[in-house]
Formats: sequence, structure tokens, C-alpha cells
Amino acid sequence: GGGSRLFLRTGMFVVGPESAGSHPGPVCYRKKGYLAVTDANVVLGRVIPEHFPSIFGPKEDEPLDLEGARGAFAELCKEEEASGRSVEELAYGFLR
Repeated sequence: GGGSRLFLRTGMFVVGPESAGSHPGPVCYRKKGYLAVTDANVVLGRVIPEHFPSIFGPKEDEPLDLEGARGAFAELCKEEEASGRSVEELAYGFLR
């Protein structure tokens, strides 16, 4: 599901079984959550923040956070296991 956490392990894309849950949720929920399937979908434009109500963040009054999700993938790109992949390549790799 959308809350399944994303990991790079020995160069392999691993989805779950751990879940980010709804609290804190994925990074894009703005609650200091974990990189998850929903973040990949936001980064790739499959989930469009403007089409969702502003119910995210600590006060539940903010939109989904595209930049936060991109930033989390950018940090993952710095890891040796990312093998020089871009933010989008990593996001897509987790959804394949």
C-alpha cells in the first residue's frame, strides 16, 4: 500500500513489509515520517498534491509535500547503493 516503506538493501529496491502508517506516515504527510510508496507517487506526478485537501502536517492544515518527498529521495541518492540514480529513477525503481 501507499504506506509501505522504501529501502535500498545491497543495491536492491525493497518495499515493505514495514509501514509508515498514517501517523507519522510518508514524508509527504509533513509529520517527519518515512520514505514510502506514496512519496514515490508524489515525486513521479502520479499523486498530485493540488488534488488533495490540505489536511497534512502537524496541524493538519497543509498540502502534501512534494519538495519534502523529493528531498528524501535526494538524500537516498547520496547513498552508495543508489548507484548514481536520479531522484526520479529511484522513485520509479520502487514502483516497478
